[in-house]
Amino acid sequence: MKNSDVQYINEISYGYWKAQALFVASELDLFTLIGKQGKSGKAIAKNLGTDLRATEMLLNALVSLKLLSKSRDIFWNTAVSKRCLSKNSPAYQGDRIKHFHNMWDYWSGLGRAVKTGKPTAFYNAKKGVDRQRLREFISAMHNTATVQADEIYTKLQIKERSRLLDLAGGQGSYSVIFAKRNQNLKAVVFDLPDVIKLTKEHIKESGMTGQVTTKAGNCLEDSLGKGWYDIVLVSHLLHAYDATESQKILKKCWDSLIKDGIVVIQEFILNPSKTMPPFGTLFSLNMLMGTQGGSSYSAVEMNGWLKKAGFKNIKRIELGMDSGLIIGKKI
Repeated sequence: MKNSDVQYINEISYGYWKAQALFVASELDLFTLIGKQGKSGKAIAKNLGTDLRATEMLLNALVSLKLLSKSRDIFWNTAVSKRCLSKNSPAYQGDRIKHFHNMWDYWSGLGRAVKTGKPTAFYNAKKGVDRQRLREFISAMHNTATVQADEIYTKLQIKERSRLLDLAGGQGSYSVIFAKRNQNLKAVVFDLPDVIKLTKEHIKESGMTGQVTTKAGNCLEDSLGKGWYDIVLVSHLLHAYDATESQKILKKCWDSLIKDGIVVIQEFILNPSKTMPPFGTLFSLNMLMGTQGGSSYSAVEMNGWLKKAGFKNIKRIELGMDSGLIIGKKI
């Protein structure tokens, strides 16, 4: 047996050690504390109220992960941690990291999910909406949107659009960013009532009230309108539903569009055999544990749903962060 094979298996096996180090550091807001000046382990521990020996162990581990650097006894942020892990950065990803941390418990039930085929996220869960977890989830989606919005705006030529339906749009991050760049764009964020409460907060804080509005509802049960929008954004929604439900959602999108309007699906797109890329395949397991019938899907599957709904001129655009766009046109 090659030692490299053993090393590869070991790296997978202890992968959660790395994740936990990041989770704890982010929860302590350690990277914001270090800032641009750099700090000693002693100063960091004193500021956080943590044990010095344990804190220095964590800091040294973060150096090995290239999330910090160390010169003599001073710890500094790296380019990655400055950009993604400090709350002073517009590209801050701490809310997304918190969301991954929140999934820890139900991922420990993967074996049970594989045996039963049933989700584990609701195992021993309280009835009703956990408002704190919901806010953390919506904030995590905002972290992603702030990084991707400009690229999507350019590749979709949003400047040429005037009426956007942001389906399951969360706190309206894409709508707000798009509307700020295109003053002629009127956007409607459609999501569940508990989410829309958070959406309204974000729209007000962003100063976009009027240009970006909201509609509360259920995308499976409620109408999305008839022949009104020239673009419908379906960002990271379909993976929460099974194939039949996804087909139904896309038909409603078709109904809501004017002639020559487009639907834009953003998803973690799998290859035809559904074995790559790694994030998409693992995210499919996440949907096994977190939804009743959701999954990651291949481009072949989503293209088929679009064609059945009536869309033509279907094309695909690659994005970063493991996701891509599939676009269909109503002719």
